[in-house]
Amino acid sequence: MAEKAYTEMFKPIKIGSLELKNRLAMAPVTTNFTQAGYPNEEFIAFLAARARGGIGLHVTPPAVNLFPGSPTHVLFPVLSEKAHLPAWNEVVETIHAFGAKAFGQVLVGGVGRQTAPGAVSKAPSAVPVIRVPPENVPKKAKAYEKRKGLPSLWERYKDLPPPIVLTIEEIQWIEDAYAHTSQLMKECGFDGAELHFAHGYLGDNFLSPRTNLRTDEYGGSLENRTRVFRNAINKTREKVGHSFVLGVRLTGNEHVLGGTTPEDACRIAKIGEEEGLDYIHLTAGCWESVKWYVPEEDNTMLPEAELMKDAVEIPVITPAIHSPANVEKAIKEGKTDMVSFCRPLIADPEWVNKVEAGEEKSIRKCIRCIGCLQRTRRALGLRCEVNREVGQER
Repeated sequence: MAEKAYTEMFKPIKIGSLELKNRLAMAPVTTNFTQAGYPNEEFIAFLAARARGGIGLHVTPPAVNLFPGSPTHVLFPVLSEKAHLPAWNEVVETIHAFGAKAFGQVLVGGVGRQTAPGAVSKAPSAVPVIRVPPENVPKKAKAYEKRKGLPSLWERYKDLPPPIVLTIEEIQWIEDAYAHTSQLMKECGFDGAELHFAHGYLGDNFLSPRTNLRTDEYGGSLENRTRVFRNAINKTREKVGHSFVLGVRLTGNEHVLGGTTPEDACRIAKIGEEEGLDYIHLTAGCWESVKWYVPEEDNTMLPEAELMKDAVEIPVITPAIHSPANVEKAIKEGKTDMVSFCRPLIADPEWVNKVEAGEEKSIRKCIRCIGCLQRTRRALGLRCEVNREVGQER
């Protein structure tokens, strides 16, 4: 039998007290496959195909617990009360049936300053989105729009109205909502919860000095800007206990002047570790720096991952590495503990199985056109330019 080309990515790893069969994960992706706020059959079938494909961990699309009437730019599935448990339990049991562990991502309150055009959301401070600089839009995304005859998605996000400033009571509600939804996740069978503090959305708005201009106990110094973060972790731990895995999706570099730097992110990650987090799921950018959010090449987030690995002892998960050789190299060299995939597994849900079987050449490769994101941001169901089965898995 020929020696396997890749071994490091298929070694087990422990996160908290939980062991994963390999170091490959599915990152959360918005699908718009919901019905009246509930995960529907297609939502479950989409996730099932990726779990069957061999990943060790599936971090599900964000489960939200929003302020009443809070505007959003996509169709989120909801998890805010016990009536939602049966649908989410079906999600979990389906993932488990194919041998993967399931973490649920938790997004609460609203989307912050990055809301839909024509809507006004709530945020820590009244800092609006003025524009998405053309140079920060991926070239392949522009080519996709031209090929499809679509108006620029990113031109829609300019001169947005200032967000409504959150009150102290609303901020405390946000902290409690992270804990409440995480507890519901535990009750419906998830193996862990991932608190969303990334991508320029509401949680991230508190952490960034660019978008948090508050002068009370929730703004100013890093200690104050991380107060929601720390309180959310502590309140969640009180609800779910210490055996339930708890992690965070965290921006490692905002790539915007005055925003979160890699050094800031490392300090935030260390605070999270000290408060009881079990892992860090790294990301980068925001809408105004979207080419870092959905990069067009591999390894763009590895510099931040290396810094993070030096700052914390808990596992670091890094996305945006499509090539199996680059995944293996990053893990082998200790630059990251795990790698998460979004677009590669949309394009080919069997990516992991094919690599493990030595069939790398048969992988259906993502072309990084972000047609997937283009559709969901336009309130359409997720599709893929190279995989016509997406949205039809059922």
